[in-house]
Amino acid sequence: MISRQRIVFRHFVFVFVFIPLVSLVTATAGTGEAEDTFELANQAYSRGDFPAAEQNYLETAAERGVSASLLYNLANTYAAMGKTGEAILAYEQALRLDHNNSDIRSNLAVIRKQNGLYREDRPLWQQYTDLLGANQWMMLCGVFFFIFSGCLLTRSLADLSNALPQKDSIIRIARYSAGIALFAVLVTLPAAIYSYQSWNDGVVLTDSRVLISPFAAAASAGTIREGRVIRPLKDHNDFVLVRDTSGQKGWLDRKQLGFIRDLPGKKTEN
Repeated sequence: MISRQRIVFRHFVFVFVFIPLVSLVTATAGTGEAEDTFELANQAYSRGDFPAAEQNYLETAAERGVSASLLYNLANTYAAMGKTGEAILAYEQALRLDHNNSDIRSNLAVIRKQNGLYREDRPLWQQYTDLLGANQWMMLCGVFFFIFSGCLLTRSLADLSNALPQKDSIIRIARYSAGIALFAVLVTLPAAIYSYQSWNDGVVLTDSRVLISPFAAAASAGTIREGRVIRPLKDHNDFVLVRDTSGQKGWLDRKQLGFIRDLPGKKTEN
């Protein structure tokens, strides 16, 4: 009987103590290794060894995922290497994770100005949408929808109560508040949807010919500069129909594009 208890106890220790302890040590070691890689990347950047910095930043992304700061540093590295398209792509990705970061916005504006990538005047609704990030818009929308639902519930409960003091005032306030909250939902929801759609946007990675049809031998409809932000409209084999910020449309080879949704360290979609 004692021997059996010891066996059970050993199994208990192995399952609930030893295995979690080994997992914790392994995870800690992995985190430490990723942090070392990130620090190596920063050191390489500081001494001007940009290819080594790029490699270590990408290894860090593969090991522990991306952050706005990692993408920002990676974008600075690409900019120092003269890789304008990849730099702008990384800055755009960083902004999706930290929308109000002034350093990211400033460096993005600088590299665009240096390369003559001036942005056309944007309509007011796009300027409005750009005030907040996608998650911020969605959070606001959720809050207003919660308030709207609460006001409707309050009004319904007030209707059912005959002994409620100031019943008419409560119903009136709930009705007006629900109307305001509903208006706020209708204002914030489209902004959230548009912001999330921008994750599908891409950046031209090299100066490219815009084709009139999705074939390598197709005639050219013009050129598009490295670093331009585009919105994909549809795919055909290895080609993507795109529209840039000036409204120009045409087909580009997928290899000439980098997509904001395809973060470093993440498997890209075919």
